[in-house]
Amino acid sequence: MFHLLNKNLNLQLFLLAILSGWAAWTVFARMTLMPTEGSMLLFQYIARLWEWSPLATRILVLSSVLLTVVGVIQHCNRHHFADNRTFMPGIFLLLLLNTGKFLHTLSPALLTNFFIALIMMIYSPGDQSAKIKDKLVTFGLTIAIATLLDISAFGIVLFLVLMVIVNNVSPLKDTVILIVSLAIPYLYAFSIAFMCNSLPTFLQSWRDLAVFIPVRQFLTMRIIDYVAMAYFLFITIVLIIRGKQLLDNKLIVIRQAFINLHLMMISMFLFVWLGFVPFPMATVYFVLPLSIYMTVAVLPKRHRFIIDFLIISLCILLWV
Repeated sequence: MFHLLNKNLNLQLFLLAILSGWAAWTVFARMTLMPTEGSMLLFQYIARLWEWSPLATRILVLSSVLLTVVGVIQHCNRHHFADNRTFMPGIFLLLLLNTGKFLHTLSPALLTNFFIALIMMIYSPGDQSAKIKDKLVTFGLTIAIATLLDISAFGIVLFLVLMVIVNNVSPLKDTVILIVSLAIPYLYAFSIAFMCNSLPTFLQSWRDLAVFIPVRQFLTMRIIDYVAMAYFLFITIVLIIRGKQLLDNKLIVIRQAFINLHLMMISMFLFVWLGFVPFPMATVYFVLPLSIYMTVAVLPKRHRFIIDFLIISLCILLWV
């Protein structure tokens, strides 16, 4: 089914519009705000925006989701994971977001996906070293804003550092530039808080920060949640193996871009435990790279029915 869908761009666009409409309906009709106690300072400001204008906040959230969809489609096409142009990454991303009910609750994890997509849009393993250096400051500023919103977004820092080490010839120098640029928004936030006499509030937000919530709640989940997470992990491994087999004969820059997805998955898996978004809601951190894994997996005709079954069954498990 998905293999045939991948060959029809018009049908992909139609399905993409349907899934986007589903996402928009969920955001405007069913989305609620996650409790902000123990959250990062920027998410608390978003909560204030929600209280002031829920409509404006919903528009902002939907825009970030749609931009994330555009980003994941662009990333896949730019790195030639598929031989022809495709919208399948966006379809899979929206399918996972909708069936997993991740759009029912506005959480920092949902917004972190936007910053992940932004980094993936900006960075390319085929860039020359000088061009990467020009982008590092932008990376640092983007990631710093993300971490002011969600502490688990520090996983993006590890992700980018690993990408620099794996794909670049001068990792130490570039990592230093990244860390320095990462500190700039924090210095601005500290300075503004100091000048506005709100420094105690700024510091108190860090003292009240709730961390390791997924670790604390892991043992209290439903049986179906454990089954879904185990199946999620199993399917991810299967898709990675299938993608590696398919891309082994591709250009090295394509294989590097695919390895970067592994680095993203590993980085967010390590830092998902740090934040205050509980499982299974926190699995939204993984849907972006998983959507690209799915796109690559449905390209070959061989074993297509097995892959279809795995993807559909995962969506059903996420739904329940």
